[in-house]
Amino acid sequence: SSVKPFIFAAAFESGRYAPEDTMLDAPLHFNIPGGKKWSPHNYGNKYFGEITLREALQRSLNSVAIKLLQKIRIDDVRALLAQAAGTDIKVFPRNLSLALGTADMSPLQSAAAYALLANGGFAVKPHFIAYIEDRSGAILEDNRAQLEPPARLLSAKTTALLTDILEGVLRKNGTAHGAALKTGFNIPAAGKTGTTNEYRDAWFSGYTPDIAASVWVGHDDMRLPLEGGRTGGGVAAPIWMNLLKAVYRDRPPRAF
Repeated sequence: SSVKPFIFAAAFESGRYAPEDTMLDAPLHFNIPGGKKWSPHNYGNKYFGEITLREALQRSLNSVAIKLLQKIRIDDVRALLAQAAGTDIKVFPRNLSLALGTADMSPLQSAAAYALLANGGFAVKPHFIAYIEDRSGAILEDNRAQLEPPARLLSAKTTALLTDILEGVLRKNGTAHGAALKTGFNIPAAGKTGTTNEYRDAWFSGYTPDIAASVWVGHDDMRLPLEGGRTGGGVAAPIWMNLLKAVYRDRPPRAF
């Protein structure tokens, strides 16, 4: 589900949709080749009827994300994700399952993608060392010339809309609100939970005006699920929030 913000971002960027537009949140059924059926459902099989896109993303509603992906160009979403994460577009499936997060991404790639939202729509290329200087200020190693200038992938308006919505994920009715209460987290931040089928992965990716970070919880052996049906909001979000509390322990937080 942590890829859902980029579906909504592509929809907003098209100019055809806005956060307060509504869609019907209801069960979906698809016929697929081979006489099979695909019936994706919301977490806990809960449906809310007519609902705004804003609340649908904050509640991480699968049915609305799938419907929205149906109405826009899926290749636009795939290209946005690939450029934001710095990975091959082939990683992202060219079908509606993309709305549920059926793609392999590393935490670093996820953090880079969310940095795009924190950075006003400019892509970020992760790097380990920009330059090294000695105590006198002499440059010992300089890699700054190798860093590509950032490309704008989204407008500042779209990223501002996404940030406003994703701040709500940490508030009442958002999927990370429980984690915020549990950790006492009150720093201005935006983010998104993610939980894969059968609880094999739990994610939280998010950002402040200063930092983007992504937390993954799972087993190296992907055949093993997490015990007790643990979700991104339940196990990954608290780790992320405690990390950010440590980051801001000696520095003042800033509002978006």
